[in-house]
Amino acid sequence: MSIIYYLDHPCAVKDNVRPGRMLRLLYGRERANEALNRARRTAPDARPEDVRVELSLKDSEGNVNLVNATAADILRQYQELERHAHHCLECKARVESHAFGCRGCIDFPFSLKAETMLMQRVRASDGDPTAGMLANYFENNGITGNRAADMRNLPGVFFESSMPLVRRLTDGRKVSSNQVFELFFQTGHVGPKHARFLLGMFDMLEPNLPIDRPLNTLPNLFVVEKEDAGMVVQRTGLKVKAGEQDRCARQLENFLGGLLLASELNHDLWIKI
Repeated sequence: MSIIYYLDHPCAVKDNVRPGRMLRLLYGRERANEALNRARRTAPDARPEDVRVELSLKDSEGNVNLVNATAADILRQYQELERHAHHCLECKARVESHAFGCRGCIDFPFSLKAETMLMQRVRASDGDPTAGMLANYFENNGITGNRAADMRNLPGVFFESSMPLVRRLTDGRKVSSNQVFELFFQTGHVGPKHARFLLGMFDMLEPNLPIDRPLNTLPNLFVVEKEDAGMVVQRTGLKVKAGEQDRCARQLENFLGGLLLASELNHDLWIKI
């Protein structure tokens, strides 16, 4: 199970394959490859034609249906999308480096390192009003973290840790990683302005990076450039630098890069658990 997110950037791929269809084909390919890899652990010669896969797909009315097909059939359908992969080579909206990288995922269980990475971005409350503003936002918008707390009732499934991380503010209020998780991942949709709000509230936005340095010399994991008449006039980066992270935390870094792209390219980011 995963958190799936998708940056709604118009492109030649989506001119040929509708976004919903694209996401279903990518989901099917992943499930087919997982099933094939499992089968080959015990039967190295297992053929895609002999491996069955069950997919949970929603119809136009939102009802979930189970579809049973062979891995070969699913991978054959994926070719409809794969033939357009060359359009992704120069795409500026890729969160991940491979084709169709405008769609990414964070695999469960959500690791303690990933939770720590987010909570470390909650600014200290001494002399800085940002943490208090965040607590106010939670209170005013009903972000309790209860849904994330319920997910922790299944040990090791959705979260590595059975307990959330908590930061106590100087005014006595608390901010928990359950609330932060709900804020980032359980709204379903993040618009460009809200993406910028999140990055600013968690001190992850670095505007006005130097434009006279080669891009590969900047320490930022993600940088968005704005051009005028073919010349770079502004760079904005994600204030998160590569470090010793586990797989989940690295996937989280990509998601944060997606927020930066949503903010700077003026696109919506769609999120589904």
